[in-house]
Amino acid sequence: MTLQPVFVHGWACGVDVWQPLSALLPADSACFVDLGYFTFSDTVPLGSKCLEQIEADRPILGIGHSLGLMWLLAQRKWPEGSRFIGINAFSRFTQDEGFAQGVAPRVLARMATGLQRAPEDVVNNFRERCGLQPVEGASLQISALQDGLQMLMTGDVRCSAQELTQHRQRDLLVLAGAADPIVSPAMTRAAFAPETLIVWEQGGGHMLPLTHTRFCADQIRQFMNETS
Repeated sequence: MTLQPVFVHGWACGVDVWQPLSALLPADSACFVDLGYFTFSDTVPLGSKCLEQIEADRPILGIGHSLGLMWLLAQRKWPEGSRFIGINAFSRFTQDEGFAQGVAPRVLARMATGLQRAPEDVVNNFRERCGLQPVEGASLQISALQDGLQMLMTGDVRCSAQELTQHRQRDLLVLAGAADPIVSPAMTRAAFAPETLIVWEQGGGHMLPLTHTRFCADQIRQFMNETS
């Protein structure tokens, strides 16, 4: 059965981050999940509404940027045969006793407070660090941004990610930027099991789907062409 591509963007991003990459991949039946951080288009299903359109027993090719991979792995037990690609991704983001490489909780707490007081500043400061253009404050959907930030603060899908590396044919590929200002190389390595296939782009930052589109497309095609 052909895998259905499901693309999920990261925090403070939108489905537009996938436009260059999806153009280089077979994506006729693709689902582009919009997590609703900005004023949304009626043509794009939000969150789980998009997932409802996927056949329950059809395996997917889940492609998640940053928070997008964690979101995918946290949604459900996907059908056998599903494969996943994380770009600038992680299975845990916030530091805890067993994950010293994560971002300090106080940083996320400060962002959460800022979303209530000056949301445009918080979002655009983050987007600037990612190398993205600012967005208008009127477009922000604060509740959705808060939900995403909460997942960054508490989300943990390390067990689910590790399970994907235990098959004879590995079902998880991670594409990482060695110069990523959001997800450091140390965090990337610590967030995934040692057996995880991680491919590094030495000059890459946090927006590989936009800045290193062909690198991502080539790695995805190679991953999907692998045989068990």
